Amino acid sequence: MRLFCLINFLFLSNFSCASRGDEPEVSFYSYTGNDLFPSFLIATASVDWNGDEQIAEDKKGDEDGELEEGEIPLFGDENGSIGVEITDIVDGSVVRVEMEGDGFLNESVWEGELGDDYELIRVLPKALWNYKSLRACTQQKPANLKIRVYVDDEEVAEINETIQLKAVSDCPFYVILDDEGSSLDDISITFAAYVNENHPWIDGLLKEALDATKELGLTGFTGYQMGSQDEVMLQVFAVWNALQRRGIQYSDISTNIPSKRVFSQAVRMLDESIQASQANCVDGSVLMASILRKIGMDVDLVMVPGHCLLAFTDGDKENPTRFFLETTMLGNSDLQPVSKLLELPESTKKGEFKASYETFAAALEAGLEHYNNNEEAFLSQEDPNVQLISISAAREMGIIPLSATSSVPNH
Repeated sequence: MRLFCLINFLFLSNFSCASRGDEPEVSFYSYTGNDLFPSFLIATASVDWNGDEQIAEDKKGDEDGELEEGEIPLFGDENGSIGVEITDIVDGSVVRVEMEGDGFLNESVWEGELGDDYELIRVLPKALWNYKSLRACTQQKPANLKIRVYVDDEEVAEINETIQLKAVSDCPFYVILDDEGSSLDDISITFAAYVNENHPWIDGLLKEALDATKELGLTGFTGYQMGSQDEVMLQVFAVWNALQRRGIQYSDISTNIPSKRVFSQAVRMLDESIQASQANCVDGSVLMASILRKIGMDVDLVMVPGHCLLAFTDGDKENPTRFFLETTMLGNSDLQPVSKLLELPESTKKGEFKASYETFAAALEAGLEHYNNNEEAFLSQEDPNVQLISISAAREMGIIPLSATSSVPNH
């Protein structure tokens, strides 16, 4: 993944302050153009894209790298995504940037003295996002952003920018960095935020799965503790069977409003998939991933062109085997709810388990076929539309789950 704070492509609005001789000119900068994605801002709130290296000029030490040719000097938050670009700053100037936005951004300020002459700088104040407001944005809406810029205590620009605040269900895949669309910045790690292994609904689902399949020999959800591939498969099947008994159906409703600079995908929140008993390919994969993560399994979201599926491993530490699961096939069986199982004749129960397992096996075959058809692209890692998004790696980076906003009935 490229380090987005180093990107030199300019996302400039039409606004610039009036030229006054050699005085500074100011333009609005946004990493994702005129669209802000709450899912990205929330998910990456604690992510440091650059590790120990300091990128911002005002924070660099002797051990940090020098600017490369063509790079724009950055001041402020090296992980920031909005701010301004300012021209013609002279040595010793004191620059102050203030920004505030319509309930979604609290007043955020950067101020500092510059120790050199600069033709162009980028200033990204530490954005004090109102995360509660961002999480509550369920539909795209316009919002106002006000930015004031001062140089040596003189106001040189006031920018009033109308941005589009995207719905929290709109997940960015990659940012387009040039007009031709030939240069991209991959931020698909954001998808990992929709996997919510801590959702309170999951405990109830696991109880149902255990009740339904204990006669098949499942005694508990132990993840990889038993060290048996068969035990792993039985646990995954138990979850699959329980979701089928919940009536989860495939639904290809995933419309979102296109963005000029960002390719994105609509993803239902876990609450919505559960309540509506509907899931598209991403929704179903996120749902399964959340449950399997809860029981300690290693899972990936598998992206292929126009599609998403789930991968999980057998837990072998030396030579793990990865399995691929086509979650859109969840709705291929019509099973009775777990609460009705005791009322069913033994022959009917066996028939339902057989039908459920057949769809599970078919889903594994279909998933493997998707991988095999794109194996070369997975290995080359050159196509941003083909990749494995490791949830474990995302959590280690600091990608956090989008929190639940409503309670979901367990029955």
